[in-house]
Amino acid sequence: MIAQITRRSAWCVACLALLSHGDALTAFAQVSPPQDSAANEGIQIYQRSFFDRFNPQSARDLIDRLPGFALDGGEGTLRGFGNSAGNVLIDGERPSSKVGGIQDALARIPADQVERIEVIRGSAGSTEAAGQAVVANIIRITSERAASWETRLERPPDGPFNRAGELTYARGFGAWDISTTVNALWEQKPLTGSRVSRDGVNRLGSIQREDQSSVLARSLVSSEATVPLSGGKLTITGRYGSGDALRDTERLGFDGRFPDSAPDERFRIDLGRTFVDHELGIDWSRALEGDWSIKLLSLRSYRDLFGDQAVTTERPLGQLQTASFFDALEDRYETVFRGTVSRGGDHRFKPEFGSEVAYNRLDSLLRLRSEENDRVTMIELPASDVVVDELRAELFANVIWSAAPKLTVETGIGIEASEITVIGNADSRQRFAFAKPFATLILDAQPGLQFRLGARRTVGQVSFSDFAASAVAEDDRFLGGNPELGPDQTNRLSFTTDVRFKQRGALNVELFHEWRADVLEQFLLPSGASGTANAGDARVWGLASNAAVPLAPLISGGLLEVELGLFDSRFEDPLTGETRIVSNLYTPRLLAEFRQDLTDRRLSWGVSYRGASEHSTFFTDEESVSEFGDAWAVFVETTRFWGTRTNLALRNVGATRSYRKRLFFDPDRSAPFSGSETIYQERGMFITLTVSGQFL
Repeated sequence: MIAQITRRSAWCVACLALLSHGDALTAFAQVSPPQDSAANEGIQIYQRSFFDRFNPQSARDLIDRLPGFALDGGEGTLRGFGNSAGNVLIDGERPSSKVGGIQDALARIPADQVERIEVIRGSAGSTEAAGQAVVANIIRITSERAASWETRLERPPDGPFNRAGELTYARGFGAWDISTTVNALWEQKPLTGSRVSRDGVNRLGSIQREDQSSVLARSLVSSEATVPLSGGKLTITGRYGSGDALRDTERLGFDGRFPDSAPDERFRIDLGRTFVDHELGIDWSRALEGDWSIKLLSLRSYRDLFGDQAVTTERPLGQLQTASFFDALEDRYETVFRGTVSRGGDHRFKPEFGSEVAYNRLDSLLRLRSEENDRVTMIELPASDVVVDELRAELFANVIWSAAPKLTVETGIGIEASEITVIGNADSRQRFAFAKPFATLILDAQPGLQFRLGARRTVGQVSFSDFAASAVAEDDRFLGGNPELGPDQTNRLSFTTDVRFKQRGALNVELFHEWRADVLEQFLLPSGASGTANAGDARVWGLASNAAVPLAPLISGGLLEVELGLFDSRFEDPLTGETRIVSNLYTPRLLAEFRQDLTDRRLSWGVSYRGASEHSTFFTDEESVSEFGDAWAVFVETTRFWGTRTNLALRNVGATRSYRKRLFFDPDRSAPFSGSETIYQERGMFITLTVSGQFL
């Protein structure tokens, strides 16, 4: 697989080198500024009328149809609000939300409230856009009322129909502008497969035939309100969501033989989860003299999760042999206060100064008990009942410098200090301090062609769940909590080429190399249990690209969009002393979509393809290799009926298959191979009918 990735990367680099040559690029693509480009070469404007042929209902539909743009909803694994905000601005500002983030904000904006979208390449003079290669800035218009709705009915491969609905309403109330979205869904996703177990010399142990049904019921209310206040603008955002997730799994086992009508055992897993989350964000911004502005933000979120699992084994069928029960409770809290002062306008130097204080907390409780032959045994795991909290403070300063007419420099640094405390049946107190510098050179080589060279240091947000014990019944895996965890750090060097063709085509290609320290991997903890630990240093490199290619005049109204990611890594495993890849690095990532918009007929149709991908996860005594098969989808869409958009889609055409092989070692991966389990799973085709529209 690595060899294939290397060959593909070589081809992509060769193509990039060809496109980067000025004469070849100009001859091939006829790069020139579009008619609706801004005076600043770093900004390209798409008026609302550009999207009319797609009959969009919300701002999310507009973003989905933006040429050569891949939505980044924000990286929740990074510390702080600024690093997790994604690559979309609304009226020049980032949404004051972290849990729902950009997805909620886009859903709250009916398409009729959008005047235009500005595609910002590089910083284009905006501190809010600093650090992103391409940013979409949605410019809204003031309207008294606007509303959109959507209903969805879906036929899964088996079971009752899935259904979902969404309603968005926006209007002004005096000085207030308020928009609210309400949505709900109920969906079932059946899965079938088999598990084959073998010993260390490849002798068949057992075959299990598996059927799984997953049901998710969820509802959400999300709202935003803005009002002029004290010479500035006050924005209040809120969301409240709740739901239930159920998953029932049945495995019929056959000892040393292929399945027949007489299984030797029945294994069942009944999993239930109930969750509630809410978030409240308040920010106030105001323009000051000399193109300076100030912004203050307060954000608080909460999530409550309760889960229980029951695992039973019948051998023979109808006779209970063992039973295990798991109860888990997690309460998560986050509070953020952030303030920034920045300068915009046409100045050569545009600085930004700010600070942020954040408090995070997790209350986690895990209870496990086992029953066998009327005997109850409590299972104790390290850190099964803990409270984890973190207090973090950060100061930062950034500057955008127009060094020359075609050259811009972004640079800055953040200094953070934090303390993480763990109390309960595992105790710890750790203090950390990090510097996070970055610098980016942006060259507008010619109209429509931009190069970026960037270096950045980031600090990851440790998942507080890794401080606490957990259990995975599907794989019979128990993980202890690690109270001594610290955040990982990444030094990243990247080179990006962004091309905007005059026929609305776009190409964005990024090459990067990362040096990671204190990477998080699964290892044997001092407590004797397996769990997540800071395991050492690693390197990761790869290519990420997206392209939009208009196919006219060859295919009238035709458009091909492609997203591609190729990645590789190197990590010295301290357990085995060997070099391997890092865990959970999915590669390759390929998504291609062809669509044709027949505007005169008010009809669109298309085909999409998601390529196969694989990744490996390494545990103390196991290596798990997962491969996800490719998937096809087709759709047809029309706006002929009552001013609505009607979309009929088929997903997983021909079914989607996945494969996972678990390799076991006793007592750990430094010991000889002791057995394997091969898991095959298949998910059938879904047929979805979606009807949406706008009113008022």
